[in-house]
Amino acid sequence: MLQAVKRVSGYSGSDRARFAGRFLADFMRYHRDLKRFEIVNGALDSVNVVANEKLRELSAINSTLYEFLLPEEQKPAEDKVVDHIILKADIRESTTLTRTLFERGLNPASYFSLNFYEPINKLLPKYSASKVFIEGDAVILSMFEHEGMTEFGVARCCMLAREIIDVVNGYNEKSKSAGLPPLELGIGICFQDSAPMYLMDGNNRIMISKALNESDRLSGCTKGARRFLANHNVPFNVFSFQTVDDKDTGGMPEEFLLRYNIGGIHLNVAAFEKLRLEISLQEHVFDLPLIWGTQKVKLYSGLVPVSSGVFHRIVVREGIIPHIHAAEFTVRNWTDRRYYEVCTAKSIYEMVESGKTSVAIA
Repeated sequence: MLQAVKRVSGYSGSDRARFAGRFLADFMRYHRDLKRFEIVNGALDSVNVVANEKLRELSAINSTLYEFLLPEEQKPAEDKVVDHIILKADIRESTTLTRTLFERGLNPASYFSLNFYEPINKLLPKYSASKVFIEGDAVILSMFEHEGMTEFGVARCCMLAREIIDVVNGYNEKSKSAGLPPLELGIGICFQDSAPMYLMDGNNRIMISKALNESDRLSGCTKGARRFLANHNVPFNVFSFQTVDDKDTGGMPEEFLLRYNIGGIHLNVAAFEKLRLEISLQEHVFDLPLIWGTQKVKLYSGLVPVSSGVFHRIVVREGIIPHIHAAEFTVRNWTDRRYYEVCTAKSIYEMVESGKTSVAIA
């Protein structure tokens, strides 16, 4: 080191400047390469080479696996799921229904299977739907949309929900004639603009999705709302009510809504917006009977492709959520939030198709 210093001190000023410039350039290159090394090293730390087959499968279904495949090993692009729809069909008062069946010496498991589970299973292939799981007295179904394909996911899910309602109503007519209690159903449909995530339980996949939780809320029915609407004869089956001021909801007003859903199909807002992109919806405004008298009701109607050359009409009602006094169920004011119901009453469809301005309530 001292010899190098003595040698440099003997150089001329121009040589010293040349050496200093070369040192500065080398030092800057070293600093640059060191930073690049740190970046590469950090990136390598985030890469996990999967050797376990179960971990590879879990990473693949959650779209976190990067595969480097030969051309003959490449998978079709349409296999990639880009979004999904969850449908939850929930039976009302199942505990009371089960007790009633036991008292009559009937098997509740057989009754639910014949009147609910089996009819739904027969509809799944028609709409390319799959069963996520059975949750006691409820069935959760899913539909997926794939990259590069036009699949009308929400529209077809709405038609599946309508068929489920129609099938259960048909079985209820037979049950009533035999003196058996009917099934009361509520359906919630939620769209999520991303693929679901999964956990693995052995060889079984467990879906993780916000749409599961939301469909649970939309398919539910609050006891207070049910009592209030018990004697109201209106042509709709889904209502939402706000009872808490926005400032008291902690930024989550949806968590504090009272909901009514008996024989209805409740769409979340994202599902309705997706439906508007899938099919052409015509807007209608009618004066119709509602809870607090006759009001202007906005309906949207359109045709859903069910199979090649086969279309069925769908009618969706846009409702406004009222802010009410919970005790008296009287309106304080009307909020600017909306909720959406797929109509199931035949009279509504007849009114829309005929262009009438009124509907007869059965």
